Amino acid sequence: MKPVWHVLLLPADADWRWVEAARLYVERFRVLWAWDPEQAVALPGDPLLLSLVLPDGRPGHTAAWLRQRRPSILLDVLFAPTPEHLQRILDARAAQGDRLGRGLRVVTTDRLNVRSGPSRSAPIVGRLEPGVEVEVIGRSADGVWWAIRDPGGRGRAWIAAAYTRIVRGIPETLPIWIGAPPRVRARRALPVHRAPDPGSPVVGWLAAGAEREALGRTEEGEWVQVAFPDAAHPGWVRGVDLEVEAGALEGLPVYASSRWLEPPVRPPLIQRPFGADPVAFAAWGLPGHEGIDFAAQPGDPVYAAADGWVLQAGDRLEHPYGTQVRIQHRRPDGVYVTVYGRLMPGSLMVRAGEFVQAGRMLGRVGPEGFVHFMLKKEGARNGPYGDILDPSPHLRLAP
Repeated sequence: MKPVWHVLLLPADADWRWVEAARLYVERFRVLWAWDPEQAVALPGDPLLLSLVLPDGRPGHTAAWLRQRRPSILLDVLFAPTPEHLQRILDARAAQGDRLGRGLRVVTTDRLNVRSGPSRSAPIVGRLEPGVEVEVIGRSADGVWWAIRDPGGRGRAWIAAAYTRIVRGIPETLPIWIGAPPRVRARRALPVHRAPDPGSPVVGWLAAGAEREALGRTEEGEWVQVAFPDAAHPGWVRGVDLEVEAGALEGLPVYASSRWLEPPVRPPLIQRPFGADPVAFAAWGLPGHEGIDFAAQPGDPVYAAADGWVLQAGDRLEHPYGTQVRIQHRRPDGVYVTVYGRLMPGSLMVRAGEFVQAGRMLGRVGPEGFVHFMLKKEGARNGPYGDILDPSPHLRLAP
């Protein structure tokens, strides 16, 4: 087998903590270090496998630039907001004995179309019946699609992660496969903005009929990031003014919206806000209430605030939160966990390892008549609260 050059490209400002986090993996698989993309793509010979470490989770223009400079490059994208996060991913890969972290297995929970790409518009190349266990060999940048081996033997194929359940393995260790960027065409002459905001400075114009590579999109799909004039200098245009010439926009990396959480109960009546009752919470070493309590009637439905993977779901009567659900959300700016506490014992409708979509019913409000809702972010340093954040700025609440 032809040897593979393998380079780990760390962030340009990575310090010794990032180096220590990757040391075991680098030594185990004889990986080369790099901080400069120019240096990485200049290595002679093919194939070149490049593990790209991205703390902000936004691979769009970086991946496109690398492909422009070296079209044959094999990209392995790692979303790691902190050195500790990177170490967990790489150590798990080393323990599996696979530099690309294979070993995740899922079982289908519904009849699934197998597609040629990570998009609902991609051609169907096969189907899987409910209860079929398959090996996952990668994932899409937004975490919505699993890459599996094509049943027809043509390489990779894709299935929707929402209709599967994890039976073994760790999703974060998998490589993130980013396909060739879709191409879009301007319907009319368009202003190109520096950021996805109509008030952002205009950096230039796209002529009517001009084609560009699409590199990213906002969560609502209102704005699309395009190469302008090239992948190293991207800009933003409104999605409604574009026609897709090749590929699909839904598989693009997503840029975060500040308000991405739906309230866990309806209507969302706040009984106790974040930071309240500092005297009572001093006994716990906290400056105040570490979440938001939403008032509701016992037995009312409790809903998932965003798409994600269920980490825990159970009746923990000895725990301060009692019956609870914890959901992990992979966001463009990091990894978050929402916690739903004080639910009705025996009412849970989800289980660990399951993918849930925003608005999915998790269980019912407990006898106390409120839901304790908490938001955590991996690697966050929010003073005495540690990795706990105030959910208020992220909730979609009516003014």
